[in-house]
Amino acid sequence: MTQPAIFWTPQAWLPGGWARDVRLTVAPDGTWQQVESGVAKSLAGKAAATVIYMDNPVLPGVVNAHSHAFQRAIAGLTERSGGQSGDITDDFWSWRDRMYRAALQITPTQLEATATQLYAELLQGGYTQACEFHYLHKDVDGQPYADPLEMSLALVRAAHATGIGLTLLPVLYMHSGFAVQRTGGGLRDDQRRFASTPDSVLRIAEAVNALALPRVNAGLALHSLRAVDPGALKEASAA
Repeated sequence: MTQPAIFWTPQAWLPGGWARDVRLTVAPDGTWQQVESGVAKSLAGKAAATVIYMDNPVLPGVVNAHSHAFQRAIAGLTERSGGQSGDITDDFWSWRDRMYRAALQITPTQLEATATQLYAELLQGGYTQACEFHYLHKDVDGQPYADPLEMSLALVRAAHATGIGLTLLPVLYMHSGFAVQRTGGGLRDDQRRFASTPDSVLRIAEAVNALALPRVNAGLALHSLRAVDPGALKEASAA
């Protein structure tokens, strides 16, 4: 797209509420250039621009504020009931076990394919931004990748391919529980791919932001108070 694109709708939700006869101009970089209400349909066109007329109300894009893209791979595999009584046999813990199994197997290529499918589905459902809580940092053996961004870039490529906005949030994950944290212990074996430090997640965020890609930025997430000790929390917050 080299010229602004123009859309017109009889009704749109703007910061002040519902507005009528709205012309929306999209800049060549895909961002909103101008949003005007009270523009008659007959006056919506501009010189050298094609107007796309919409008949239905328009809402702003929705933000998926907490995404775990790899978990799309287990959708429909964790909701089960057992026995003739129909009692629900699954609970959070059985769900978590299946999630860990998926987390321990998924490769960068598989993650990219899964995230691409998820992000396309989100766009179809009206989501235009995903905040990706990303904690698959290590390889399947729990060892660092030659490129620390291996898994992160799989998500970035998925977002770029679909056009969704991405806020990558590398997750700081250091301890499996409060008791382990108090004794200075780390993660369980089935959490080995999550291992990270304040420095490692900050380096991921800095590297992704340095790419300066359109619609892609990075921040930082802390998994939980049980997984991040006070010292690490302060270090990450200060950075």
